[in-house]
Amino acid sequence: MSKIAAVCVNIGAKVQKEIYYYYVPPDMENILQVGCRVLVPFGAQVCEGFIVEFIAEEPKENLKNIKEIIDEEPLISQEMVELARWVSAYYLSPLHKVLDYILPPYARIKKEKWVKLENNKDKDEIINILSKLDPLVSSLVSELEKGPERLDMITQNYGSKSLQTLEDLQTRGLVTLYWRFAPLGKKKTTTIYRAVPLNGNLPEDALNRAPKQKAIYSYLLKNGPQTKAQLCHLFNTDPSTLNSLVKKGLVQPAAVEEKRLPQTSPEFANTTVLTLNHYQEKAVQIIAEKMGSGSSEVFLIHGVTGSGKTEVYLASIKTAIKKGKGVIMLVPEIALTPQIVGRFKSVLGDKVVVMHSNLSQGERLDVWESLRTGQAQVIIGVRSAIFAPVRNLGLIIIDEEHENTYKQSEPDPRYHARDVALKRIQLVNGILILGSATPSLESFYRAQTGQYTLIEMPQRATPQPLPQVKVVDMREEFKTGNRSIFSRELTAAITQTLNKKEQVILFLNRRGFSTFVLCRECGTPLKCQYCSIPLTYHAMPGEMRCHYCNYKILVPKRCPSCGSAFIRYFGTGTEQVVHEIRRFWPEAKVARMDVDTTGTKNAHQNLLGAFKKGETDILVGTQMITKGLDFPNVTLVGVIAADTSLNLPDYNSGERTFQLLTQVAGRAGRGEKEGRVIVQTYNPDHYSIIAGKNQDFREFYQQEIEVRRMMDYPPFSSLLRVLASDYQEQNIIVFLEELSQIIKNKYTQGVDILGPAQAPIAKIKNRYRWQMILKGKNLNLLREAFRFGLQRLNIKYINNTLRVIIDVEPQSIL
Repeated sequence: MSKIAAVCVNIGAKVQKEIYYYYVPPDMENILQVGCRVLVPFGAQVCEGFIVEFIAEEPKENLKNIKEIIDEEPLISQEMVELARWVSAYYLSPLHKVLDYILPPYARIKKEKWVKLENNKDKDEIINILSKLDPLVSSLVSELEKGPERLDMITQNYGSKSLQTLEDLQTRGLVTLYWRFAPLGKKKTTTIYRAVPLNGNLPEDALNRAPKQKAIYSYLLKNGPQTKAQLCHLFNTDPSTLNSLVKKGLVQPAAVEEKRLPQTSPEFANTTVLTLNHYQEKAVQIIAEKMGSGSSEVFLIHGVTGSGKTEVYLASIKTAIKKGKGVIMLVPEIALTPQIVGRFKSVLGDKVVVMHSNLSQGERLDVWESLRTGQAQVIIGVRSAIFAPVRNLGLIIIDEEHENTYKQSEPDPRYHARDVALKRIQLVNGILILGSATPSLESFYRAQTGQYTLIEMPQRATPQPLPQVKVVDMREEFKTGNRSIFSRELTAAITQTLNKKEQVILFLNRRGFSTFVLCRECGTPLKCQYCSIPLTYHAMPGEMRCHYCNYKILVPKRCPSCGSAFIRYFGTGTEQVVHEIRRFWPEAKVARMDVDTTGTKNAHQNLLGAFKKGETDILVGTQMITKGLDFPNVTLVGVIAADTSLNLPDYNSGERTFQLLTQVAGRAGRGEKEGRVIVQTYNPDHYSIIAGKNQDFREFYQQEIEVRRMMDYPPFSSLLRVLASDYQEQNIIVFLEELSQIIKNKYTQGVDILGPAQAPIAKIKNRYRWQMILKGKNLNLLREAFRFGLQRLNIKYINNTLRVIIDVEPQSIL
């Protein structure tokens, strides 16, 4: 009986079934493994697919053979295929999309069809006969006698009819049409030159009249291989000198692979040997004891900002490496990687690599290969690094585990790295460490109910206490005539800090100059013509911009609605904060860190490097500066507007506000100097602001968990969000109402449906947006209800422009 493979075939989102069965031809049986890509026949076409398992029982359907092998060695391991199948089922995401997401970008293939001439014994006779009937046959055969050719080049040169002719020749056994695959990424090589020893003696006769050649040859004998660029620079010569040595047989060129592993700036190197305090030692001991047990465990480290969680991570990684285990460490922002990588590389050396979206394709290729081959044992990266091919994985660490950046929003799969990490570590019986000064309510609730092991670190690692936090009521500032974005208290504090040659961080979670522009006569804000949100004014380069679709216009001189010239700018963004700083403190060196200033490669590293070296006095930024950064000379942190996230129409807006305030406050006073924090707000009595001021997580948790319990929101229930968008709003309404009715009729208990209703952001990129939310205690039941509704939905309600997004356990409902 032939071997049978289950193949995940990418045949489009509208088809529910993804796995089909194929016979494995005998010549492929010893090659193909789970995780290999293959070409399989599917109807009249040939499709790419992943082998996800081999089965013993023959299905009832008529099976075809696998056509071709793409990967003779699997790029995705069996463990990762199993993880992909879990992600697909948990997040209701097509399996082929999950597998394609896990696959490194460099390995995605470029598929080309080629044609070659076959050595048929009757070839000449048949071709002579066919050429008389069709002169094109003779031309095509003459072309193919030069060697195989790409099919598209032949049809381009000989016309579309040539394809039909070639297919006819293939049926007669004269030519073969076949696929060729080329990976999009390639390994980088460089040429080095090495001397050929001639019994240890320099050939005087050959080089007497060529002093530069003689000098280069002697240098290579003594110092070993060098690149062309190095030799030309050292001896002030050109490549012809080297070519002469090669011709004489005295020097040999050789191609060697050049590694493109990303490097960290020297200013982030940190080899300091730190003495752990009591809480750190206890944490390291608890984790180390469990690491040797062979069973899976989740630890939640709740440590105040500056408590030294990074050193606990580092010690745990050392333990894992000693046991021969691989490690994944996730950070929420690219901005955090330079400091952490600098510290870890200084201690662990080349065992550490980094992965994030700012790497080039070549760098990603080399990072992936170094992990796959075991050359590197530790990866530090953002969300997607959870799928890195770490060998013998034994430890996963998620720093700042509360951050919503760990949840993928676009595109599919919409996974949460924390949940994927939990599943992946269970598959290998390893250890998962979650760390935060402000844990997510879900994680802390699990720790309180015994699902996670809680480790408390209530003191800072340095002698300095937590910074003092002062809340300023901006309503009172307004009453006293202060119209500035800076309160009097913050203004005085910035001046004092700069006078002491210390540094300042100012946080505002809005980029741009003004958050919206309004006509004062008719009250109409300038909105994006494709999205239902106001445009943001950017002073540089002097334009209005949509932060959702990037639509841009110059600021109009008159209101587009009423023609009035009375247009005014409202709201404050990071760009305006920088403008005001330069007006108030013209001597201060200021830098801005947000999406607009960090789009280029190494921008995060360069900005933070300059700040660390003291080349910047004031750093202004959005949420990317609120977490994990450690600069001893920062003694003042100012929060320009603490209410930005508090006023969002989201069930967890209070939690996010508390987290942002506590995290950004923790950037102050991390060295030997005392720190202080000034928070500006219009809601000083809100419990999130008060708990943030006191930097008391438990105070916040006790109030927020009761609100969640009363409203039956996570962690007391699960949510499944169905977001539909279309260019025609009525299409969405009809679709969601029909889907809602089908689910209500079937699931009378255990599934609550909120909506359908217009999404808080009602239109993006000219597509209207409506949503409904399934809510219940049993997430499996919610998934089952949605699948049932979609299967029973009449096809007439689904059209080519309708887009449906399924978000399991959404982090936001905006």
